[in-house]
Amino acid sequence: MNTIGMLKPALLALALIPATVIAQKTPMPKLVTVKGKVMFDVPAGMPRKVWLSRENGLGKPDLVDSVELGQDLTYTFKIKQDHPGVYRLDVLHWDRIPFWSDGDVTVTSRGYDTSRYKMKIPHFYFVEGSSDNNFINLTELNSTNSYLRSIEEYNQEYYAKQHRQKTGDSAWITYLDTRPRYNTPNEDARMRRDALQKMYKDRPVLIYTLRPGGNPDDTALFNGTMRQLDRLLTLYPWMTEAKNMKTTITNNRLQAMKLKPGQPAPKVAYPDADGKLQGLEKYQGKYVLVDFWASWCGPCRQAIPKVKELYTQYKAKGLEVVSVSIDDNKKAWEKAMGEEKMPWEQLLSDNKEKTMQEFQFSGIPTLYLIDREGKIVTKYTGYSPEAEAGIRSFIEKGGAAKPAVERKSVPMTSM
Repeated sequence: MNTIGMLKPALLALALIPATVIAQKTPMPKLVTVKGKVMFDVPAGMPRKVWLSRENGLGKPDLVDSVELGQDLTYTFKIKQDHPGVYRLDVLHWDRIPFWSDGDVTVTSRGYDTSRYKMKIPHFYFVEGSSDNNFINLTELNSTNSYLRSIEEYNQEYYAKQHRQKTGDSAWITYLDTRPRYNTPNEDARMRRDALQKMYKDRPVLIYTLRPGGNPDDTALFNGTMRQLDRLLTLYPWMTEAKNMKTTITNNRLQAMKLKPGQPAPKVAYPDADGKLQGLEKYQGKYVLVDFWASWCGPCRQAIPKVKELYTQYKAKGLEVVSVSIDDNKKAWEKAMGEEKMPWEQLLSDNKEKTMQEFQFSGIPTLYLIDREGKIVTKYTGYSPEAEAGIRSFIEKGGAAKPAVERKSVPMTSM
């Protein structure tokens, strides 16, 4: 019998089966081991714990487990699962590290470091894992580098303007304003994101980058995201996260439409330092700058002196500022308030995820400018010279001037 001759048609038939169909039937591990190490120990009085959560597509992840950091600064999790998904490590409430759970993973993170003063900025950690997990690695590297590039460009522009103001020499700022550029930081990040999504378009881990698809100003992105999620559900019917995400993105988009300029500001109330709920309604007839921030957010705290200048200059013209912290740690919030000495109302969100959903932000500082009638004027993602100029112009012209449009390529901390 010619066994080889009989095998050839079978091999040919197998080769014609789409890779995605084979992928659906590939056994996925029901038990995954996560091993981690921290380089620097926890300061006295801080929790020596690591938390593990799983994304569910609904916005707020599900807490899976937590462990104490070992004396050798290592930790281990054993994950039992029905299907792979996106997990996040919250290391000491400092480093937050995502990964894909279709294989064992290992990661080393810095922890609290040894510096005297600490400000939290995004940091990239490579997670040793599967090929699909590398999609998250590359996405995180792209995000981190985009953030650092935006800081570099922001600082260059700021100091070039300071140099011109002090010396009268405009060569530096003129070069920055007129230099040829192959693209902007946002365009560069988008190109890299699009390339990655094409490379992994048939893999379930693609879901990691689809959450921002609810932009109310980008209908094409929204429709494309819905198609991508539908495709994932067709290829991987077990992906409950994709079904949940479709609902979440749709709801977030509807909420974002309610936050457009001219719409009334959401009626919300948050506790002050004494625990008493305070709303924004009492500022009717005033201009209000609502600043969402946190004690650990470096760009937020860099912006505070600039906001103080605005407040001092325009309080007599009706400007009020309300800071809403999304800190999880009330003591850290109170400590930061004492250090920054902000002379306006301070509130602490009692539900960070709900606040971020209500005001549709994923990075801080995020600022909303509200007019005397309680309607939204504009939103600023990050604090920039353009944002400051827009706020000044709007108040000086009695609310008649159109403020600067939202600018995203400025220092901010992503959540």
